[in-house]
Amino acid sequence: ALTTNQRLFWLQRNYDSILLGINSQLFSQLERVERRQLRELRTQHLPEQAHDIVALHFNPMLCSSEPGASIFLIDHYCLWGVDGEDAGLNALNSDVEEQLTKQLPDLLISPLFVSSSNNSPELYDELGGLLQTQKFMGMAIDHKSVLKEEFSWLDDPSNLDIFNIGQQSEVLRTLRKELGFRAWWKARQELNARRRVLLGIIKQMKKRAVFTLMLASKHVKSIWSPVLAEQIEARILCQYLSGQIDSRKLQSRTLNGKPFTPTQLKQFNALISDIKLETGSRVLESALAILKDLSRFRLHLKYYRFAHRIFNRVHLLKLDNEIVLSTQAGTLYTAFTASETKDEENRVVHHTIIKADVRGSTTVTNELLNNSLNPASYFSLRFFSPINKLLPLYGANKVFLEGDAVILSLLEHEQSPQQWFSVARACGLAKAMLNIVHANNLYSEKMGLPKLELGIGLCYSDAAPHYLYDEDKPIMISAAIGKADRLSSCTWKLRGLVQPDPFNVEVYALTDGDISRGEKGQNTIRFNVNGVLLDTAGFTKLQQEISLRKLSVKINAKTVVLHVGKYPAVAGKSHDIVIREAKIGLWRDTAIVDGHETDDSFFEVVTNRKLISQVCTAT
Repeated sequence: ALTTNQRLFWLQRNYDSILLGINSQLFSQLERVERRQLRELRTQHLPEQAHDIVALHFNPMLCSSEPGASIFLIDHYCLWGVDGEDAGLNALNSDVEEQLTKQLPDLLISPLFVSSSNNSPELYDELGGLLQTQKFMGMAIDHKSVLKEEFSWLDDPSNLDIFNIGQQSEVLRTLRKELGFRAWWKARQELNARRRVLLGIIKQMKKRAVFTLMLASKHVKSIWSPVLAEQIEARILCQYLSGQIDSRKLQSRTLNGKPFTPTQLKQFNALISDIKLETGSRVLESALAILKDLSRFRLHLKYYRFAHRIFNRVHLLKLDNEIVLSTQAGTLYTAFTASETKDEENRVVHHTIIKADVRGSTTVTNELLNNSLNPASYFSLRFFSPINKLLPLYGANKVFLEGDAVILSLLEHEQSPQQWFSVARACGLAKAMLNIVHANNLYSEKMGLPKLELGIGLCYSDAAPHYLYDEDKPIMISAAIGKADRLSSCTWKLRGLVQPDPFNVEVYALTDGDISRGEKGQNTIRFNVNGVLLDTAGFTKLQQEISLRKLSVKINAKTVVLHVGKYPAVAGKSHDIVIREAKIGLWRDTAIVDGHETDDSFFEVVTNRKLISQVCTAT
């Protein structure tokens, strides 16, 4: 019974460290995936400022039951002190804030602990996270419908590099050579001022008798092991290494009556010698390391409180009547396991249309017949069948064939927002269809047959399509089909005037008074020969789907604006995509108006392989 009680006492005493170790192992696996495999996806699909969300998700404080627990502080930061529920942080942090604010007022440092007696607190704290932060930061204010956390200069550890005296001294030497004595003298004065600030902070730390203790905690972390955990509390060992207790008291505080071995005591003495060096010749470096730990603790503490603000706004429902009521109110987010998933209608919410206008098919058909060849087999084997094989790779569906034109759709479903890449995949599918046509044209050239020509229009609709039914066969009705048809067309007037190299699309606005203006609601004419024209709504949606980098490049002595990015196919493999943004030109009567453009732009999916390779390699 005595042995069991001792073991239970040890487990209770080390509960925080055990929980921290288990949680850290579990979440380190997830973090590895986030920072490796998923990093490229984040770069593609999220704005740059959203990438720090990973640091918030894997904040080490979320793995601990107590952010002020001594073993947690030693493992990730410093042991700020040994007394008080705030683990000695508040006094240390207050001294640092005071010194920095007084000596360097331009830094705009906001206090970590804020008294909030005149404001109402957060109402819910089911996991107790806000209560944990209250001793370090004060009461968590209820921001109602807004979730926010404010950060200051001292919450970014990299900012403290201005106190890296050794590094800054090297910069000074270079500065004198490059900018002269005056610039060097001014920078030297600023460096001396920062040195005085750092020495003032060290003085305050020593006055509170925590400077050596914090240095000792870093050495305890380097030697900590399961064996030591069985023998002594980490904070007691820190007190011994810092000189706050002697060896006799250290031996008397061992757990379970397990004395230290001569080898361990020799190791402790070596660490004491190292700590003396750090408080002597390396004191500025040691203080900077402590300040960076303090800065990281402040940052993670704010991440921790922000995360718990979010946790408190998520309510997990388990009772059937609560689930039914929330479902009817439209406030339920379902996260069923595979066995719990119910067959529900996964309705379409958006869609993209591809219209591919095949030109020259009649001529090719006649030539094939003249040579006693079967046109049906030719087009089936060399055009329609290869396209059918592409459809599942891009998540596309065949709407219908209209003579020699192909109309395809890519649908976005309500319950699959992770697959809302219809525009990006439509661009990739259109490019793949053109590759099929180019391959067929090479074959036709060898066989002495005329070539096929393709014009493709892509249109996005932020709504679901409608359907009519011919018996049990659905017929899609969508305004995007008609618009895609117009974008895929090519005006015969432009064929002899536009040189399609390296691009294949041009758009011109009809001037006021032009006889064709307003005909069938059209105010533009298009050149689209083996090209892909994307509507403006589609480009806007594409910017939401993936991250695009805007480039200005010189091509044939002209400045061209390109948007470059990557998109995932259905199987998950990433592909390059390049969009050309160009101004719509002007057309008057029977000619292009040289040197004149409108304020509006059109967007072409670039299909030139050489250009795509050069641009994507360069970026």
